[in-house]
Amino acid sequence: MERTRRLPSRNAEQIQSEMEGLFRALVNQQRTMHHQVAGGWRPHLEVYETSDALTVRAELAGIDEHELDIAVEEHLLRVRGIRRREESEARRVYHQMDIAYGPFSAEVFIPFAIATEDVEASYEHGVLQVTLPKVPARRIMPRTVPVSRGRVDGVGAVGE
Repeated sequence: MERTRRLPSRNAEQIQSEMEGLFRALVNQQRTMHHQVAGGWRPHLEVYETSDALTVRAELAGIDEHELDIAVEEHLLRVRGIRRREESEARRVYHQMDIAYGPFSAEVFIPFAIATEDVEASYEHGVLQVTLPKVPARRIMPRTVPVSRGRVDGVGAVGE
């Protein structure tokens, strides 16, 4: 029987530390990339439904409300705008930069009929809130439909 001698492996703690470092780097890269979209960036959203409305909240700190464009088109809410970078004469050396600047857009699918004339938007403390009221459902009352003998498609009486 032949014996194989194994070389001592790296310390388990060292391997675990390296794996954690790689994982953190991947997560940080994904977090940064997640909100970058073609032609700009996408803000963080919170979308929830109540019994009478769909509410969309967008985190848009540092944006002037005049820079916001909100539109409802069929089953889509579209929020667009721009976050402008502060102009500074002083040279800056960034150590970390997680704030996205430039144009942004976000689209939210609206899963039911809404009263477009009653849509409201407010912007306070860097959070945009758009409330899309549901159209009250019309209840269809059951009824019996009588059948009469008569003409079908102008051809003549049924059974002729």
